[in-house]
Amino acid sequence: MKKTLLIGSKGCGNAIVEGALAFAGIPYDYEEVDYAADSPTRARLLSVNPLGQVPAMVLPDGAVVTESLAMLHYIDDLAPGAKLIPARGDPLRPVFYRWAAFLVAAIYPTFTYGDDTSKWVANEEGAKQLRESTNRHRENLWRQVEGEAKGPWFLGGAMSALDLYIAPMTYWRPGRKWFAANAPKLFAIAEKASATPGVADALKRNFG
Repeated sequence: MKKTLLIGSKGCGNAIVEGALAFAGIPYDYEEVDYAADSPTRARLLSVNPLGQVPAMVLPDGAVVTESLAMLHYIDDLAPGAKLIPARGDPLRPVFYRWAAFLVAAIYPTFTYGDDTSKWVANEEGAKQLRESTNRHRENLWRQVEGEAKGPWFLGGAMSALDLYIAPMTYWRPGRKWFAANAPKLFAIAEKASATPGVADALKRNFG
């Protein structure tokens, strides 16, 4: 039987989806690509996702899913017993949606604009300022998320897909040391996820 194919780049957002697939017990195939403009695998990625972003998912019937939150919904539909997303009627469901959307709509764009500043700013000084300003803005956004974390998981007593976002994202700027010092609840969530079967393997593969 044909499996779902996940296309990603080591250390990127596919780590979130890898963790979700593993935790839900869904078998899948993985294809590594380099999303850089001069990469020999760039054309392959663009053939699946014209935005040239990872992760991208090709379902067994050939349909394509992009955007990590959409993939997590797909996984939750396949394996509702994993409870990646609170069920309808659960009072935590709107809380989940608020902060899942916050991560992808507020924090993710700081990397979009800060990672490759030359796409947006022509001069070197402006590019440096954009990098620095997006870094500071991201730190402030994470402080908001820290203030909402319940513990031991973000929503409280049970793991959700929010925790699968938080764990890999602590490896990105501003980095693990910053989280340990400035967002201890989020760091503790990431550490707890790192010890969760399946999720631990995904994190190790992507971040060592």
